[in-house]
Amino acid sequence: MITPDREGAAYRQLAGILRDRISSGELPPGQRMPSEKDLHDEFGLARETVRRALAVLRAEGLIDVRHGHGTFVAEAPGRIELRPGDSATSTAAVTVTRANGDTETYPAGTTLAVTT
Repeated sequence: MITPDREGAAYRQLAGILRDRISSGELPPGQRMPSEKDLHDEFGLARETVRRALAVLRAEGLIDVRHGHGTFVAEAPGRIELRPGDSATSTAAVTVTRANGDTETYPAGTTLAVTT
């Protein structure tokens, strides 16, 4: 449930809900995202709020807009192995899955480094 007076702006809350649906597989890679109207109807939010939430996910690299076709969940990138001393910087958000199964999402520009 989205409550504009709690836990941040409504568009950030909606982006978080959609991010969770993507990471859980409820919205798998390649699947068309619900339309702005569908999200408006489901959450009772203004269209501009929905657009802002989708813009966040697009900036994070989680969704792709294909003009004339719709908005789709981005394909998951391949696995990249890093060795001690290596580092990587992403131009999109990065989700890290820890050995214990916990996941963390970091913003674009975050540098990842392997430590020993």
